[in-house]
Amino acid sequence: MIFRIKNIEKSDEEKQNNQTTQSLYIECQYKPYLSENTKQKITEFLNKYEQESFAIYFEEINNQYTITKNENQKFYGASLIKLLDATYLIKKSLSGEIDLKQEKITYEQKHKKSFSLNMQNYSFKTLMDLETLISYAVKTSDNTAHEMLYEYIGVENLIEYGKTLNINLTITQTNHYSDLSVLDTNIILRDIYEIISSNTSYSNFLIENMNNSYYNSLNFDHIKLLHKYGSTTPYFHDIGIYNDEQYPYLISIMTTIGEQPSPNKITEIHKEIRKIYEENLAEKESYCQQFKK
Repeated sequence: MIFRIKNIEKSDEEKQNNQTTQSLYIECQYKPYLSENTKQKITEFLNKYEQESFAIYFEEINNQYTITKNENQKFYGASLIKLLDATYLIKKSLSGEIDLKQEKITYEQKHKKSFSLNMQNYSFKTLMDLETLISYAVKTSDNTAHEMLYEYIGVENLIEYGKTLNINLTITQTNHYSDLSVLDTNIILRDIYEIISSNTSYSNFLIENMNNSYYNSLNFDHIKLLHKYGSTTPYFHDIGIYNDEQYPYLISIMTTIGEQPSPNKITEIHKEIRKIYEENLAEKESYCQQFKK
């Protein structure tokens, strides 16, 4: 005797119920979520570091919560200003005002600075296109590339650009680096995230140049962030974007701990914040499961 399993077609009502359940689950996944347990863990985390002078701005974009400490405290931002070189010029390119591949600057002796990993390979009078200089300034924090871009943009133009982002830059004709707070750097990161997310002609360019391990204190284990560091004694800062499709976040950590001490304080702080982030997502998943029943 041969037994055959009969395929029983689900009724239209059952199909509709299943679709509704799945729709509610997906809708839950994309709604902001912050558990009471997570709020308590954030409080405990901040209490742990209450007496320490570093600053933090963490923004979980889609779940719409932040973790902040000393967010208005100003630090010498060092090389973080180079991200504004990049976004100012990229926006000019996207609006059709300049062509970053075609526009060139002559490398002169006055531009030469120490800590120029890429530009040290070029001789004076070399014509450098803006796109290459931006890449050097962002990826390896090349100081000579920054000098050339800074001169091209102009101090007043960069100050005005900062104001459009609600950032008051302290740069001058002689001081080419600004005081910044983590509130400022979070604004810069959000601006970059919007460019990346808009799928413009320079989205991948920013991703490729910020996706590096050069003085990257935010990376650990399998967790990789797009980042930019800033360092000059006694300051060390690292800011970055966790460019996840569903649950991205921005993180800025500014310190006076010096150049990447061991164990790295920034890595330690990021790991703790990351743990809070992951546990909140696990609780969110558990909460959303109710809509599958």
